Amino acid sequence: MERLIFYITLITFIVLLFLYPIFIKWLKKRQFGQYIRKEGPDIHNYKQGTPTMGGILFVLAIFFLSMLTYFIQNEDLFLIIGVATLLFGFIGFLDDYLSIKKKDSTGLTAIQKLLMQFLFSIFIVYLISKMNPHSILKIPFTTKSLDLKYFYPLWGIIYLTGMSNATNLTDGIDGLSAGIYVTSALFTTLIAGVNFNYIPILILPVIAYLFYNIKPAKIFMGDTGSLALGGILGSLALYYSVELFTILTCFIFITEMFSVIIQVGSFKIRKKRVFLMAPIHHHFELKKWNEERIVLTFWTINLLTGIVALGGIL
Repeated sequence: MERLIFYITLITFIVLLFLYPIFIKWLKKRQFGQYIRKEGPDIHNYKQGTPTMGGILFVLAIFFLSMLTYFIQNEDLFLIIGVATLLFGFIGFLDDYLSIKKKDSTGLTAIQKLLMQFLFSIFIVYLISKMNPHSILKIPFTTKSLDLKYFYPLWGIIYLTGMSNATNLTDGIDGLSAGIYVTSALFTTLIAGVNFNYIPILILPVIAYLFYNIKPAKIFMGDTGSLALGGILGSLALYYSVELFTILTCFIFITEMFSVIIQVGSFKIRKKRVFLMAPIHHHFELKKWNEERIVLTFWTINLLTGIVALGGIL
């Protein structure tokens, strides 16, 4: 049955390759285009109107394949990943849809989005506590673990919310977030010890999207996709207690998130900015790096840190 799921995943990947052009045409016809943030770099203005919400297709594909794996193989992990994909994708969909309706880059307010992320994180952490109860974090490059005991649920909620924001913040340049996700998911699943036949479930649907998101992007994933990707990575890491490994496997996502925290913190405390603009990929854009150079550099760094993380399994 494992091979059957693998073949269904391959078929889904091929179907998505043919579906995306049709979906892009439909989004254009309905004028479901991206509204560019006014506070972002001016060089992004030409992207205004590019079809968005491209994450819908890979979110539905990952949800379908995950639930199929759960029902056929009784793999609890994939029930959790399926639910997380749908819930965090739903937050993103609401945000994208309201943005289009309001004809503005802001859909949900930051508080609304954060409250929903916390609420759904609580639910996912609860599911994990029922299906794979534990309170430890495995420590890379050692055989030891850190037991958070009663604080683990709180850690899980903050971690999962943080991961969904990290992937969301990284989605600002053609091909960046999806490409980083592919290597992050690959190394995190390898470290977690997920059955190799199931790994493509989490990766191939996003690669199908990536074919149409490489510069010049024909479609953006929107928050529908970017929040869901963080939900997937966070749920996976929590289930297998490999959150500390994601400092390396998801290095770029975490760097992007902390660049925003440092920028905001520095400005509030010192009234000075550390970066020209945050998240950090915008800093390099303002340093006159072209998008291709930033994307390839960030992909390479994430690949290398992922390889280093593999060495942390003892």
